[in-house]
Amino acid sequence: MARSATFLAQPDAAALLAQAQYETGLHDFGDGRFRGPLAAFVELVNSAGQLTMDDRRAAFGQMVRVLAERLRLVEDRKRYPGIADERIEGPLIVIGFPRSGTTLLHALLAAAPGNRAPLYWEIARPSPPPSLAVVGDPRIGEGTRDIERWLAGYPGFIAQHPYFDAGGETPMECESLLVYDLRNAYPTMFSKVPYGQPWATAGTDDEYYAAHRGFLQHLQFGGPRRRWVLKGVEHQFRLSALLAAYPDAMLVWPHRDPVDVFGSLLAVTSMVYQYSGTPAPADRRAASLALLDSFQHRVDTALADPASGSDSVCHVSYANLVSDPVAVVQACCKHFGLPLDGIEPAVRRWLSDPGNRSDRFGKWTYDVAGHGISTAEVRDRFGRYWERFGV
Repeated sequence: MARSATFLAQPDAAALLAQAQYETGLHDFGDGRFRGPLAAFVELVNSAGQLTMDDRRAAFGQMVRVLAERLRLVEDRKRYPGIADERIEGPLIVIGFPRSGTTLLHALLAAAPGNRAPLYWEIARPSPPPSLAVVGDPRIGEGTRDIERWLAGYPGFIAQHPYFDAGGETPMECESLLVYDLRNAYPTMFSKVPYGQPWATAGTDDEYYAAHRGFLQHLQFGGPRRRWVLKGVEHQFRLSALLAAYPDAMLVWPHRDPVDVFGSLLAVTSMVYQYSGTPAPADRRAASLALLDSFQHRVDTALADPASGSDSVCHVSYANLVSDPVAVVQACCKHFGLPLDGIEPAVRRWLSDPGNRSDRFGKWTYDVAGHGISTAEVRDRFGRYWERFGV
C-alpha cells in the first residue's frame, strides 16, 4: 500500500487513524473505546529509546494494518447486518495456564467431527467474513507468509510452538480475537512492538467478552454450523464473567506441575524479549520473581472463583493428556454429554500424523534455575494449586 506523507513523520494517533482511512477509503471505526489504548501505543513507540526509525515505522505499520482491518470489520457489519444475529452456542473452550498442554488439547478437540477452531488467516484478514471465502482464497497464502516472516524474526521459536508450521491455517487462541479492539497486543500482530510494556487495555469483563463474541459472530457468519473449539490462557482469571457471557460454554482446564509451567513460561518470555527489541532485565532473578509474584496472584484469583468448581469445567491432568490423549478427549466429551461418534478415529488420525509430533523441530528443554530461581521457590508458591489438582 502507498504511504501518505503524514506517516513518514513521527506520527500521533490521529495520523495513524488518517493513514488507515487513506488506505481503505473507509471512515467509520465504530465505538471509540480503542482510542485510549491507541494513544498509549503511540506514546510507547515514540518514547522507546532503543527503537530505530525503521523499528518505529514497522511498529506503526502494524498498527495501521490493525486499524484498517477494524474499519473493514465495521463496514462488514453494515454490509451484512445478519452478522449481529449470529448465535455462538455451546462453545468448547480450553482454558488454563500457558505451557500446560492447552495447545495440544485445543488441536485434539478441534479435530473431532463437527468442530472448528479459528485460524490465523481468518483473524489476520477477517474481511470479508471468512466463511464466505472460496477454495484457494489468497488470504490463506498471505497468512502463511505472515507466519513465515514472523518465525524468521524469532529463531528457535518454532521448537517451542511447533503448531505454527501450519502457517495461515494455524489454530489461534482467544487473545488474538481481541486485537482489533486493542484489548490484546498479540505477538503475531504486534511483533515489532517492545514486549512486556502494556498499552492494550482489556477493559471490563463485559466489554472484553462483547468484543470476543462480536468477532466470533463475524467469523461464523455465512458458514455451516459447527461447534467452536476455542483456547484462551486468560479465561481462567475471569471464569464467572466467561460463563455469564456464554452460559452454555463447556470449559476444559488442563493442569500441570507449576514448576514445569513456570520454567517453560520464563523461557518463552525471555525469547520474546530478546527478539522484540525489549532490553533484557538487568537483574534476571528480580524479573523472574516479579513474574512469579504476578503468576501466583492470578492463580489464587482463579482458584477463588466459585466457577472453578462448577460442572461447567472439566479438569484434566496434563500427565494423562500426554500418556493417553484419546481417553482424555473422550472423558471431556462424556463430562459434557457430547456424542462420542467419530471422536476416537479423528483424534488418532491427528496423533498419527508425523506433521503433528511435538518434537518435529527438535526437543525443547528449559529449567527455572537458568532464570535465577529454584524449583523449591516455585513449588512453595503454589501449594494450594498442587494439593487441589494433584499435579
